[in-house]
Amino acid sequence: MKRPGPLTDANVWKVRGNRPHAEEDRLATEEPMEIRIESGTRGHAETTSLSVTMRTPGNDFELAAGFLFTESIVARPRDIVRIEYCTDTAIAQEYNIVSVVLRPTVKFDADRLSRHFYMTSSCGVCGKTALEAVRVAVRHRVRRDRPSV
Repeated sequence: MKRPGPLTDANVWKVRGNRPHAEEDRLATEEPMEIRIESGTRGHAETTSLSVTMRTPGNDFELAAGFLFTESIVARPRDIVRIEYCTDTAIAQEYNIVSVVLRPTVKFDADRLSRHFYMTSSCGVCGKTALEAVRVAVRHRVRRDRPSV
């Protein structure tokens, strides 16, 4: 799968007067991103799903590093060994899971941080701890030929 960019071309409905019509438009991309932490020593490493936030794709690694810094999980850049997109072969690569590998000397207590972040969004995505927890139930279908509110 191709890595998403900050802009997406989409077919949208525009209304002028009382008449809706389909048109192509360029929109800002917004997708959820899960941050995972790999911590511990070789042979005793653990992976923890830390949080999900909404973001415009583009600076995912910087966003993850900044989040860890502001939450006092890391104190300096060298506390991070590497940041990479999900390497779990059981999951299709969609570039929306970022794994941060911490130095073995960095103490990481997942229980202390479980869902205690200030992340909010009106859609309910931010603050979830894993992408699997993000589900959208569509209750009202929009007719393609005649959208209405």
